[in-house]
Amino acid sequence: MAVFPLPHVEGDDSAENKLASQTKSSSLPLSSDMEKGRQPQLCDVWRDVQGANDWKDLLDPIDSFLKAEALRYGDLAQLCYDAFDGDTYSKYYGTCYHNKDALFEKMGIPSCGYQVTKYIYANTDMLNQLFGEKPKDRGVWLGFVAVCTDPNEIKRLGRRDIVIAWRGTQTTQEWIQDLRDFLVPTRLSYKCGRTGKDHIISEGARIERGFLSCYTSTIRQHEDSEGNTVNISTRDLILAEVGRLLKVYENEIDNLSITFTGHSLGAALATLSAYDVKQMLNSDHFDDHIPVAVFAFASPRVGNLAFAKLAEKIGVKVLRFVNKSDVVPKVPGLFMNENMGFLSKFLHWLPWTYFHVGMEVALENDSSQYLAYFHNLEVYLHLLDGYVGDNKPFNSCGRDHALVNKSCDLLKEKYEIPPNWWQKQNKGLIQDTRGKWMQPTKSVDEED
Repeated sequence: MAVFPLPHVEGDDSAENKLASQTKSSSLPLSSDMEKGRQPQLCDVWRDVQGANDWKDLLDPIDSFLKAEALRYGDLAQLCYDAFDGDTYSKYYGTCYHNKDALFEKMGIPSCGYQVTKYIYANTDMLNQLFGEKPKDRGVWLGFVAVCTDPNEIKRLGRRDIVIAWRGTQTTQEWIQDLRDFLVPTRLSYKCGRTGKDHIISEGARIERGFLSCYTSTIRQHEDSEGNTVNISTRDLILAEVGRLLKVYENEIDNLSITFTGHSLGAALATLSAYDVKQMLNSDHFDDHIPVAVFAFASPRVGNLAFAKLAEKIGVKVLRFVNKSDVVPKVPGLFMNENMGFLSKFLHWLPWTYFHVGMEVALENDSSQYLAYFHNLEVYLHLLDGYVGDNKPFNSCGRDHALVNKSCDLLKEKYEIPPNWWQKQNKGLIQDTRGKWMQPTKSVDEED
């Protein structure tokens, strides 16, 4: 399959000159006005970057625009890890540290050009408090929906972009969902835009039980005006929010994209939710007007052959980044998968035969800088930053290698970067007016 490289730059080896040279060397097709002397911009070629032509001729060597966009979306997936309160001692365990209006500012990217419109929650509480984890009334925080609102960023991108970002496995209960690896029918229904009737589009598609359970889990959202509890599933939340944003920006349908990103479990949920949203779009007869793309990091297999074919058929574009040494992308279906050759034609119906979706980008481990660990998202982004091509030497583009040690101890001692340095100050405790340390109080409504 295709590999994700970074072209070598002759001359000055500074990070700035490398980035500038990459921008000039984009392999994307140029329009007539660019051929006359104007340098290509992302806004000119964004549909190709989003996979309109299945990233043909863009993966080896890596196209500079595609690489930059993949890293940008990967950083949004990493943000979902960094902003998650996974401290079981915290009374806000399972939530996001910050409310959605302040998320990007608090996480150090106030000028990213996007605005968070909805937080994503899922109910993974299968075994209650058996593992010492606190139950959440409405599930745990898994990510967010955001839309590009900054005029300058919209101009740079060439369109308005809606992004759905997912984090990966963090809690014990989520690990249990990961291990529920039997395939089950999708049975996801969609309302026809013309008739208003619900219908199921399946074509034999099956999805891993744990991923589907997480995605369709019911969470308690709020009480209505009459005091009744209103329940909504994770799936309902995403489809409703995407549908709402499409109505808000209905005059921009021809210059709108929907991009999903995630790591590990989050990559699987990104693929599943992208498939679901694309089916909803097609049911509403948007068809190919709105491209749906997935930038997935360390994604496990999500479904069977029928699911992979159906996702491709309806136009979901999936670009998967895989560390060759990482075992997670090899499961489920470690032995029964798309690599069986002719046997896959005969055994694809079995409930444990899985097939990957989309294009694969294989990254080589960089053993010169850190110790062996292959699944961490920051490691993936580090490898993507320096990958040049299949069997080509690692050539960093300037990404800070200290990020590798944010939540682990992987960098070699020569770099003098302490392990697990990404920490909340005083582990979130604050002093009250009497000077006593305490956990801060925040309204649950603040984050939602």
